[in-house]
Amino acid sequence: MWEAKKVLNSRIVYVDNVVRTDHKYPVGLMDVLSIPSINRYYRILYDIKGRMMLTEIPKEDSTWKLLKIENIRVVKDKKYQYNFHDGKNIHMNERQYKTGDALKINLENREILEHIPLEENTYAFITGGQNVGRIARIDQYLKTRSSTPNIVRFKEGFETISDFVFPVGTVKPLIKLPEVNMSEQ
Repeated sequence: MWEAKKVLNSRIVYVDNVVRTDHKYPVGLMDVLSIPSINRYYRILYDIKGRMMLTEIPKEDSTWKLLKIENIRVVKDKKYQYNFHDGKNIHMNERQYKTGDALKINLENREILEHIPLEENTYAFITGGQNVGRIARIDQYLKTRSSTPNIVRFKEGFETISDFVFPVGTVKPLIKLPEVNMSEQ
């Protein structure tokens, strides 16, 4: 523990482009962990067993993060507040995106680089259920008119609830999955 605290207190560890010195600071899904002094950059993703793993990424990928829109609220002055899966939020003057969509955000200036809708033919990362840790292409998005969750069907032949679906790309996936050790399967 003292070694971890010593590394953090040297101010070389960045989480989402912000120096973090608290050893209890939580990191979660899609967070970018950077250690520029040793030229190492990681994204936090789930593996196929549902465990959070560090996935090494190139330096140019460490400047952005994917955020899933959890809900949208109207706040003061009739602005829209987009609340994301990691607790962050952004205020906008108009409603441009839907709940369930993902946004690619620049970590330095919080500028929106890309919009990834939750719709057919979009690539999605599965964050829960039996297929956790997989990337699949959406075939159908079925909205239900009851208290049961919406269902998403995939071209790979399985389905899950929409809460477990994180859009990650329209033409190709923007993220790379963690390396899998064959002895762990």
